[in-house]
Amino acid sequence: MANRNTSPAGKRKRGLIIGLIVVNLLMLVVGIITIPPNLHGAVKKADPPVAIESASPIATQKPEPVNVSPQVDTPESHVPEALPVDLSTEERPDLEDFLWYTEDVLYNGVPSDANTIGNMSKLTGGWKALILYDPNNEFDSNAIEFLNIDLAGTEDNLSLTFDWYSIFWANKGESFDETAMEDTVFLGKWENGGLWASGAGTIHLTQFYELNRKQYAVGTMDTPDGIPALVALVRP
Repeated sequence: MANRNTSPAGKRKRGLIIGLIVVNLLMLVVGIITIPPNLHGAVKKADPPVAIESASPIATQKPEPVNVSPQVDTPESHVPEALPVDLSTEERPDLEDFLWYTEDVLYNGVPSDANTIGNMSKLTGGWKALILYDPNNEFDSNAIEFLNIDLAGTEDNLSLTFDWYSIFWANKGESFDETAMEDTVFLGKWENGGLWASGAGTIHLTQFYELNRKQYAVGTMDTPDGIPALVALVRP
């Protein structure tokens, strides 16, 4: 069980602040969610990596710009018909699903009353996912991405299928629809109470836990361009 750290990570928080404010405002306008912006601050500028444009740093196709509130058809399921758990979800995520992370766990760690999940048998199926790219804004590439992830396989041979949904680039102030992009598959293993999987980069989900009838996961990602990223999963 991880200990909660009562001292906020100041540098990381400053990098995330501006991105989360703009995301809140954008989603309010397009009608995705309605929550007031509650953070303020500034970001520092740096030379952006050449390879990163409007697309996700780990996806292979560029998304289309979002000019109006997107009308998204129900996506095809990537979840097996028979699931070993009943919390699996295919519902699309939004920022409100991750306030537990962006306003608490990111700074304070996993709650002390959470129950750690120590094996993969309860975790297969669909998850809502959030990726925060360049959280300290060290590369002027701060972005927030929403997607669905399906976890399948065994502890020795598992797969993570990334079903892209949307991304917002804070430095451009633009949101992009990613639903037409091909899924991305990562392959890996379960080790030491977490998992790692490699594909277009490497993802490390280091903690899985249950709290108030929900399941959560947190970790990090190394992108092909060397941009650091934070990852959070939740269901239902």
